[in-house]
Amino acid sequence: MHIRELEVKELHNVAEWLFKMNEQDHHYVAWMASDPNEIFEQIWTLTQFKEPLAYVAWEGEKIIGFLGLLPFFEQKLCRLLGPFAIKDHEEVIEGLWDKASLTAQLHFEIVKVACFAANESLVSFTDRHKFQLYNVERTLALHKSIYAPSNEQNNSIVELNNEDYSALDAIHPSAAYYTTKEMLHLSNEERNHLWGYQQNGELHGYIYFETIIPEYEGEICFVNVATDHQSSGIGSTLIHHALQYAFFALELDVVTISVRTGNQQAESLYKQFGFREIHTIHAYQKEMKPASPISTNIH
Repeated sequence: MHIRELEVKELHNVAEWLFKMNEQDHHYVAWMASDPNEIFEQIWTLTQFKEPLAYVAWEGEKIIGFLGLLPFFEQKLCRLLGPFAIKDHEEVIEGLWDKASLTAQLHFEIVKVACFAANESLVSFTDRHKFQLYNVERTLALHKSIYAPSNEQNNSIVELNNEDYSALDAIHPSAAYYTTKEMLHLSNEERNHLWGYQQNGELHGYIYFETIIPEYEGEICFVNVATDHQSSGIGSTLIHHALQYAFFALELDVVTISVRTGNQQAESLYKQFGFREIHTIHAYQKEMKPASPISTNIH
């Protein structure tokens, strides 16, 4: 086995390999993009920094493992894309971590990783290195054939943009996967949408929707309501709007949403729409000793 930094010339082969790996529950790692082209872009970005952020394990010309560090500089954390291994799991995973952990120790305060319980090799890795389980989320799915659309028309729902940053930031959770700035940026991508519920010029809630697979799957990534306006039906109104747009404008077949296992109120609400559990993701984190800041200059 030989482990080396990911090189640009290897991107296509590695992206295809990662796509096939991440389709399998016993290899699945959260935060990996969902199709080969998006994975290519995701790991290409990792090769553009001076610091090593991606490693590949090889056996001759055959890929047998991968580990990437997805950096979030504003939050001083990174999310692991992997570690993946198709053989000699512990040996390959430990070899990849030995390399990548040097970057993590030098430049990040928190390292996070998330997977299905079926990914036993990764769960064992988190146990060996004393990662702490910090969240368990159920992913629920709703198929178009089950959804009963609402007949209510609501003029309070509007598309949000950068001008709404301050109001949106006051509602958006500070510990969320995307920062408010990142969410606004991503909402500009084709088939992604960020809607707000406004009354008298005041933002009471929002919902952020991403198309995962065009003409097939979308995801409600965030739906949040200001504290003063919770339990008033705003969340339901926003969800109905997103679902109707997803199924009848984007012509998707299925929409997913995630909920923490302890949030029974939200899970109950989602199930009223017809959402049903499809799998559970376990998220782990480890505190690292921060050192010199990482360079964010792309070369």
